[in-house]
Amino acid sequence: IMELHSGANLISFCALPSDKSLTNIFDSLGDNITGVITEGGAASQIAPGLWVGSLSEIDYTKAYWVILSSDGILLINDAIPLDPNTEYCLHSGANLISFPSCASAGIGASLPDDAEPYISGIITEGGAASQIAPGLWVGSMTQFEGDKGYWVISSTNLCFQFIID
Repeated sequence: IMELHSGANLISFCALPSDKSLTNIFDSLGDNITGVITEGGAASQIAPGLWVGSLSEIDYTKAYWVILSSDGILLINDAIPLDPNTEYCLHSGANLISFPSCASAGIGASLPDDAEPYISGIITEGGAASQIAPGLWVGSMTQFEGDKGYWVISSTNLCFQFIID
């Protein structure tokens, strides 16, 4: 269950059903949802359950801007949790990604030591953090949370797995 507000919500999914189509995932929102945007893709709902655009299904590793006409609750049935050992491959620049746990965890504790030096900043809806020295994060964002989406700023191409307890 995700409580969403009117307008743009930056979310991700720590658990999904086997049918990851937009129609299935966002069914509980009816015609309240008007669009979904991710890095490199987007779709608009032009009638209940009728989506147009380059995005057709949800990817565990990505985050999404979900656009609602009014406040709503997203319900997803038969969801299977994401494998916490999922590999994330970032490109240099801004990457719109998820966090592979339904729990929360501190930024420094979640990023592996061999990847953390290449990540200069993280932005989420309503918060951000900057790394001002190796392992020293400042800002209003102090942890990753399972249903939020993140713009992760990387100085290079790199692949890693979050550290999840």
